[in-house]
Amino acid sequence: MNETAITGVPVNRDVDACAAGGSHGPYCVVPPAAHDRPGRVALDLPGPVALVGRTAERDLVAGLMDALPQRGGALLLSGEPGIGKSMVLRHAAARRRDARVLWARGVESEAVLPYAVLADVLLPLRHHFGELPPAQRRAVEGCLALTDVAEPNPYAVCAGALGVLAAAGEAWPLLVLVDDLQWADPSSRQVLQFVARRLATERVALVMAARSGPEEGGIRESLPHAVLGPLTDDECWTVLRRHALDRSDPAADRIVRLAHGNPLVLVEYAAALARSRAGGAEPWDDSWEAPGPLVERAWRGQLRMLPTRSREALVYVAAGRTPQWPLLQRALASDGLTTADLDAAEAAGLVRMRDGACELRHPVLRPVVLGQCATVRRLEVYRRLAAVSSGELQTWYLAAAAPGPDESVAARLVADARQARRRGAPAAAAPAWHRAAELSPDPADAARRLFEAARDAFHGGTTRDAAQWCEQALAHSRDPLMTADIELLRGQACTWLGDPGRAHQLLVGAARTVEPVDRSRACRLYGAAVVPATMDGRMRDACDIAARCAELTDGADDTQRRHAAVMRARAQALGGDVREGRTALLALLEETRGRTGPEERQASMEIAQGLSWTGDGALARQVLDTVIEEMRRDHSPALLPYTLLARCEVEMWSRWPMARADATEALHWAEEFGHLAMTGYALVQLARLDALRGDFDDCHKRVAQYERWCGGRLRGLSLFAGGALGTSALAAGDPEAARTHLAAAFAMAEEMGLVNPCLMPWVADLAEACLHTGEREKAVAVADWLRERESATGLAWPAAAHARCRVMLARSAEETADWLAVAERVHAGRELGFELARTRLVAGEVLRRFRRPSAAREPLLLARRAFTALDAVPWAVRAEAEVAATGHRTAVHGDEPPPVALLTPQELQVARAIGEGLSNVEAAASLFLSRKTIEAHLTRVYRKLGVRSRSDLARCLAHAGVTG
Repeated sequence: MNETAITGVPVNRDVDACAAGGSHGPYCVVPPAAHDRPGRVALDLPGPVALVGRTAERDLVAGLMDALPQRGGALLLSGEPGIGKSMVLRHAAARRRDARVLWARGVESEAVLPYAVLADVLLPLRHHFGELPPAQRRAVEGCLALTDVAEPNPYAVCAGALGVLAAAGEAWPLLVLVDDLQWADPSSRQVLQFVARRLATERVALVMAARSGPEEGGIRESLPHAVLGPLTDDECWTVLRRHALDRSDPAADRIVRLAHGNPLVLVEYAAALARSRAGGAEPWDDSWEAPGPLVERAWRGQLRMLPTRSREALVYVAAGRTPQWPLLQRALASDGLTTADLDAAEAAGLVRMRDGACELRHPVLRPVVLGQCATVRRLEVYRRLAAVSSGELQTWYLAAAAPGPDESVAARLVADARQARRRGAPAAAAPAWHRAAELSPDPADAARRLFEAARDAFHGGTTRDAAQWCEQALAHSRDPLMTADIELLRGQACTWLGDPGRAHQLLVGAARTVEPVDRSRACRLYGAAVVPATMDGRMRDACDIAARCAELTDGADDTQRRHAAVMRARAQALGGDVREGRTALLALLEETRGRTGPEERQASMEIAQGLSWTGDGALARQVLDTVIEEMRRDHSPALLPYTLLARCEVEMWSRWPMARADATEALHWAEEFGHLAMTGYALVQLARLDALRGDFDDCHKRVAQYERWCGGRLRGLSLFAGGALGTSALAAGDPEAARTHLAAAFAMAEEMGLVNPCLMPWVADLAEACLHTGEREKAVAVADWLRERESATGLAWPAAAHARCRVMLARSAEETADWLAVAERVHAGRELGFELARTRLVAGEVLRRFRRPSAAREPLLLARRAFTALDAVPWAVRAEAEVAATGHRTAVHGDEPPPVALLTPQELQVARAIGEGLSNVEAAASLFLSRKTIEAHLTRVYRKLGVRSRSDLARCLAHAGVTG
């Protein structure tokens, strides 16, 4: 083969062919910066490329590239093989010639190697590693095998990778291009997704290309995304004219119809037609058309025309995927072949060199080549490749060569999986465990290894794989204890995948099966079933199984006993004896104080959330603040979305900017983890905030998004969605729609057995809507229900809501004033500012109707001030109209929204971190952002709040109730 190609410098290819597959290497560092990876060649940027069509994609790229000197961003390109994704990447590289460019590319054979693609991105920037916080640097160097670090934290790796790219971009604008993302190893994909969502304030642009399919689904949901569709007929003819074919040629018309707009098929059929005619074929000869799938047909004729030795050598390239030149030489030599046997394939354009590796011209060729090879021959090729390989790659070649179960190869895969775990790459360990299970002769080993695969997949963020592999493990398991462990993981996976009803049934069924054999495992299964039961709206079932869980703790260790007690207390707080649940939660909180570790941290979070349901919001927030701080410090965000949403529940009563910031961050993490249940939870929380603030369109969009994603599978959350829509309608002045939504939500709560009104903050809205629609008796019934709940639970919120209902229902001004006084006493010392303002508003309205404008004026002015401070626009407008109706005309000063209301959710999180005394570097590590992002947000925070120092910021936030 051509020695020039071996140096890694790409050979020029036809522009149209590049549209199908691209022509860059798997790694390319482009000047101006000269820190290239040792042993690599710094390649020149591709020159201007002649894209055909792709106007929308070019506009997206142009917007990203034009903004790069000041800010960054990310873009995902997807489409079928050969559609032109690589060409758009080359166009992006040529578009920004004053930026440093890094190319990386997923390679199918390296998809089993943890952090393989990330290494190609970060190693050229290794001189920036020293700018990372120590914990992040250790994690990054550990995952890249530069230092010996036991199980580096995957999220410290994510934050560290972002820090390295941000530091490089600060020195010079940086463009990172990643092709064939579908073949990037799972660990690298996770890091790239994390980074891509956090580049807005960096001078870094990330453009990735992936085949359409499930592999790019998680990233697609969270990034700007362009799907490359087929070319139009006119654009197809533009491509063919470059190959001297025009509309008068019947064969050319046939090519357009065969291609269906795929540029790769156009180019390959045009080349096949040209070869056929060059060989003397008649114009009507259609022998250039080979049978088979459209994209494969273009190569099958070429493969048949190759010499036998070339076809045999080509199998090694396909089986090895992209073997490095020395490895390929040794493998071919072991079979009596040489690299010269590939010359004919190279001349035919079937193979090419990229950075010292020989590869097929297009990925679609691989199944074509291997499909024409007999199974025995294919297994022999894999064995020969294994013989000249080493390490993990050798193991995977041996696995591919195994015709059936093989314990020796399975054991090697297990060793590789454990090594991946030690490197903190569970997503890479999972497929090794899974392949080991497939090769295990013993069903018991297969079950255990499938379970380990599912566990690593679950912790690595591929929850759907975890659920599927649990199903496979159950088919092999004959050990009831192993079966119970598998069922526990399967139930957890189903919960996070947004199917709590099924999760509850699976967990309870497994618990009942294993209970006669192992009470401890049954206890864990019952305990795990409580959360999906509540998410599915089965409050009574949750109470029953929580009680059974507690009964099985005889002889259990402290951790298991405490977990059972927490689950039972939470279930009581929702659907049982709320007073008893509160007492138990307070006792458990004292028991957990001073304890450390992930399990204790989770228990503290669950206790705090339960206390938020029992009226102990201030105490709950204090505990949740500590837990969130510890999670951030330890780079352990697995439970961060759940914990942030628990704190959001507390802040929703009176601290809306903080609630929005927590819910927004939780939504980002939930989407990143693929946790459908937490995604839905965040959406309905944000929808309620939108409704309260008067952002009606956003409220409806979020509820629609929740319904589209969760599809009614989360009954417990559907209750919140209905409440948000009802409150939105009431705020918008549509009491009929409000009554419809809220009555349906109230009926759903009764059906579910939810007895705690703190989770139904819209109940008083239902009474108001009923009054406005002339249904006084229904409003009275709602007020009576609140009075009964007040008596049964001892909670302040139903007492305050009941007082508001009585204000609305009052028959005289005196009765109105009496119930307003009751409400004021209930609210005293409690963080229910919005609810108190609502009560004052309706009291002012009622008093004015009783012709007591002077008595109405004070509660209305107080209500207006509170609404304005919260930026509750519709309520402030309504209060202003009532104030004016009392004859109060004096301009009011000091009713502007507080400055913190001007901050975006992420700006508020940054301000909160700095206000609590963290440095910029510490805040960056805590919030999983780069230092530059912290600085950019902080600059905007200072400007919006009108402060000039950290001490000024701390005082401003304390005054606004954000800190302290």
